[in-house]
Amino acid sequence: MNGLSNQPQWEKLKYTKTEIKKAGKTIAHSQSEEEISAALIVIENWRAAHAYPLSVVFSKLNRLAKEETGVIVAQRLKRLASLVNKLRRLGNTDLWKMQDIGGCRVIVPSIEDVYRLSKKYQESRVRHVLKKTYDYIQSPKVSGYRSLHLVYQFHSDENPDYNENMLIEIQLRTRIQHLWATTVETMDLFKNSNLKNGQGTEEDTRFFALASSFLARLEGSNIVPNTPEDTNSLLMEMKQLDEKNKYLDFLSSIKVATKMNESDYEENSNGYCVLCLNYETRHLSTKWFMPSKIQEAQEFRREREQQSKTNKEDCVLVRVSSFATLKEAYPNYYADISDFVDVFSRSFRTV
Repeated sequence: MNGLSNQPQWEKLKYTKTEIKKAGKTIAHSQSEEEISAALIVIENWRAAHAYPLSVVFSKLNRLAKEETGVIVAQRLKRLASLVNKLRRLGNTDLWKMQDIGGCRVIVPSIEDVYRLSKKYQESRVRHVLKKTYDYIQSPKVSGYRSLHLVYQFHSDENPDYNENMLIEIQLRTRIQHLWATTVETMDLFKNSNLKNGQGTEEDTRFFALASSFLARLEGSNIVPNTPEDTNSLLMEMKQLDEKNKYLDFLSSIKVATKMNESDYEENSNGYCVLCLNYETRHLSTKWFMPSKIQEAQEFRREREQQSKTNKEDCVLVRVSSFATLKEAYPNYYADISDFVDVFSRSFRTV
């Protein structure tokens, strides 16, 4: 009995493909509160049902990472607010085909490691079907985003209930690419912007596109389209924008103001954690759940997401192998982007 009680109780999919697609369209286009509330129930089940496929992919990646040095693996279910915003922003996105509801993040030391680990995973014994590959390292996004994405359709002989077009996205990125991405996510969180998707003021988006190109130069990688080839020109333009808009000062200030409590964590646990950052009070609250308590973790996250509408909170359910890797994988929730500030503070002094 004890063995069974320690097994995770995974959420099952309760709705049809047609119902899920309809729910996505409702969120994108309907103005009816009643219709939107009903659609959100469907979407929440569709999102929660990705937890089992995500856990399987995470476990495999984590085993591969243990054979490596300096590799971090983390997983997260897409935040409901992000999912809803994406449906509304793009208008015609098919919820049934959305690729990043369940995501695994793999952070490695170098670009060579990105491609080597990607190949290693693809050649391992996995039954999932590789549907798409997006190489934003060779072809960076205009926003500055750089990473390698592998999108898999989940397949399980043991649990075929989850073979209904459950897509899991694996993001492989270097520490430098991760530094840029989490800094942008921090800016978005505290300034209520959407720089991650290339939406913001012209100067804000330009600053972070230039920053990405400078970091790409450090890695010997391709720069962002429409940014200077010359490193000094990159830094000079960035420095002028920073002097005007005080980006580094702002990022430094939120780090100082953020509070955190490490006592909630078990040092070697690899369970689930709900991170809730109140971006008004700048207080981070955390709650840890053992791997067998996935349903409790999801229910806790749902409750906090409901409260976040009035509490100005941003909550995410993640899984990592330890507290240390949690902080490295999600520094934006700790507002700990000091490395980004340090890199550019030093670099600006050279021009």
